[in-house]
Amino acid sequence: MQFKYPELLYALFLLIIPIIVHLFQLQKFKKTPFTNVQYLKKIEQQTRKSARLKKYLILATRMLAFTCIIFAFTQPYFSNISADQKIATSIYLDNSLSMSAKNENGEILKNTAQNIIDNFLEGDETVSLLTNNSSFKNTTKNNIKNELTKLEYTVKKEDINTVLLNLNNNKNTKTNTSLNYILFSDFQNVNLKNKSIVTNVNSQISLVKLQPTTNQNIFIDSIFIVSKTSNKTTLKTSLKSIKPIDDSFAIALYDSNKLVGKTTANFKNTTTSEATFTIPNKQNFNGKISISVDDLAFDNDFYFSISNPEKINILSIGNTSKYLSKIYSNNEFNFTQKPLQNLNYNNIQSQHFIILNELDIIPNELVNSIDNFIKNGGNILIIPSVNTNINSYNKLFQKIGLGTIQSKIEKEHKITSINFEHPLIKDVFEKKISNFQYPNSKLHFSSTLKNTTSILKFDTNNAFIAAKNIGKSNCYWVASPLNIKTSNFINSPLIVPVFYNMGKTSFNNNTLYYTIKNNQNITINASIGKDEVLTLSNKNSEFIPLQQSSQNKVELTLQNQPLKSGFYSLNRNKQHIQTIAFNYNREESDLNYLDIDALTNNQPNIKVYNSVDQVFEIVNNNVKINWLFKWFLAFSILFLFLEMLILKYFKL
Repeated sequence: MQFKYPELLYALFLLIIPIIVHLFQLQKFKKTPFTNVQYLKKIEQQTRKSARLKKYLILATRMLAFTCIIFAFTQPYFSNISADQKIATSIYLDNSLSMSAKNENGEILKNTAQNIIDNFLEGDETVSLLTNNSSFKNTTKNNIKNELTKLEYTVKKEDINTVLLNLNNNKNTKTNTSLNYILFSDFQNVNLKNKSIVTNVNSQISLVKLQPTTNQNIFIDSIFIVSKTSNKTTLKTSLKSIKPIDDSFAIALYDSNKLVGKTTANFKNTTTSEATFTIPNKQNFNGKISISVDDLAFDNDFYFSISNPEKINILSIGNTSKYLSKIYSNNEFNFTQKPLQNLNYNNIQSQHFIILNELDIIPNELVNSIDNFIKNGGNILIIPSVNTNINSYNKLFQKIGLGTIQSKIEKEHKITSINFEHPLIKDVFEKKISNFQYPNSKLHFSSTLKNTTSILKFDTNNAFIAAKNIGKSNCYWVASPLNIKTSNFINSPLIVPVFYNMGKTSFNNNTLYYTIKNNQNITINASIGKDEVLTLSNKNSEFIPLQQSSQNKVELTLQNQPLKSGFYSLNRNKQHIQTIAFNYNREESDLNYLDIDALTNNQPNIKVYNSVDQVFEIVNNNVKINWLFKWFLAFSILFLFLEMLILKYFKL
């Protein structure tokens, strides 16, 4: 038992007063003569004994009554803390995406927030609330009810050590304050970077594990382009399951809100599955792939965007060729032909496709520019000239890792083999043909190429047109000059689909999607003026990201913007430039949880609980003060009442 005013206990010494009054009160007795003394002596003895007992009983009741009154004024209580000690509770509520999982009471986050309101948020005690994206320091319980009611999920994930550090920074610095930390989270592996949680714990820390009823989850992991032709693009979607399953799931593909395709993903006692979609090439495709499962909801949709330019920029450096201008018409292409001596090197990086058209020599400056162009995702076609300087060409070949040119062979060969499976040819013919009128070439260059695919071959089985994928770029090599004196390939029906598809597929689609994270960097192929800025917006918000512009490019930096999964419009002067798709990180989709009991290292100040009700029952009991002064007042009244009864009815 503790006392709020223990100094009042000194008043117990005053109890000596009734003792003195009762034990030393002096009474004078009158002697009355009586004839028969024998009987009076006996009565006198009995009266004195009764009076003495009655006097002691009155003394006891009065002392007990005064004692209870004194104890009542000291305000006694039972509690684990002192009455003048303040309680500062700091609560961390994990509102990451994984907290949208469900247990028997519904969504974990919403249910926990409501339980906190129902079980804890009463009174005016100081409390701090910390979530992954907000903080409320040293406020009253009533002030954070609204914040908990409208609390939303966030993509931010917090490390447990960081959470404890932030809670400690938010602590009440006043003296005589008891600190109490309560952490509500599902405690996934992604929530802990270090092996141990905390060391040297001085305050009470309560860890509440909030985990779903089942740890099974099926989600869309990624999407990527498998192949692309002039008129269609093939996409592949990767799905994952936490546990091996043997089941099938329907997958839907939407263009904006319009359903354009459905397929099925089959899990054959595995944890992975794939599904393929083919979409037509058009101006813009804002795609969403969806599955319908009862697990976590945030990873059931996957957004992507394919934006094609109005026209593809193609630059031919070298000889002027009429057949190129006919293939790359103004309807679909911005086609330009420049001789080497009039070339503006600054224009190279703004192109999508560059043709080195029968240059005798490739200068070093052009070699470096082409190398940078390829590294930035541009496509290139190399056509040699009759008087090719092999050494200068090999400098470019070696720079981009294409191989080497060996020698010039002045001998006629037919072009007899067609790779019908190559993306440039695949959709050209309805079926494979064998009675084709093959073109020929009177001169070609033999070469040793690295990791290339032959599109067309000579009758010697050497490549006439070869392709190599270099990062995000495609590099094409034609082994022979394409002037009419050397080859009749330009009169062949093959040249149009092959060269057209080279140009049509040369635009490197913008990144299909971005994963939402802190300090996101996005490169946009656009030009802006000095006073112009780019903005990102969706239906609910608009903001201006940090941006740095260079020639034909703008680097956007997104720092802690409240992005949500879906489509955002990139605007310049309120005019739409392109659509950017964002998706939530799938880290939290993999439901792997920490072993909290092992990580706490059996520290006495750290307690682990499995339910909200359990932790609040214990926490409230630990800080609860059971006042006893009412009981002492009641007993004092009781003893005074007993005294009255003794005085009135005691007749012994």
